[in-house]
Amino acid sequence: MKKNGRTGKGVQRWKCPACRLSSTMPQRGRGRARTPEEFLSWLLGPSSQTASESTGDARALRKRIAWCWSIRPRIAPPDAKRHTVMANGTYMGHGWCLIIAIDGESGEVLAFQWCAHESKAAYLALFSGISAPDVLITDGLRGAEAACLEAWPGTRIQRCLVHVQRNTRTDLTSRPRLQAGGELKNHPAC
Repeated sequence: MKKNGRTGKGVQRWKCPACRLSSTMPQRGRGRARTPEEFLSWLLGPSSQTASESTGDARALRKRIAWCWSIRPRIAPPDAKRHTVMANGTYMGHGWCLIIAIDGESGEVLAFQWCAHESKAAYLALFSGISAPDVLITDGLRGAEAACLEAWPGTRIQRCLVHVQRNTRTDLTSRPRLQAGGELKNHPAC
């Protein structure tokens, strides 16, 4: 199809050079090509749905970008061996868990895995695309440790200090009743 002027209403007219047929069918591919850019600018930007849409119709924006949620982003496999890799799961709405592996030095996302809950199988799927690091930093769940021992036998495992401190504070409570609990709570490391 080749452009062939505009109609009286200003709609683009198209003409087939082979059969000389003229039509005014909309070219959906061009608008759809801009939609991922619009989706990313809305998703990563500070504006709301109504502010990001020039016409001010938030429902139309949601309908137009609905298909973009189905696109799974591709993360290129890391080339170099990493010294430290940090892996942790975050529970989202509707019962899903997102496990993310990041480089411990640069903070770059190396891989991610969606799962129902943090398990050995989920961590094995996450670790399969990453070369073995020297140290894995994790929250101490048994699934992550078992998957690390199976996928990366020579990798050392270190518990995340934030998780250790959070678990310790939970166990000590805010008002310990025993003398030992009070001494631990007032310890500078806690």
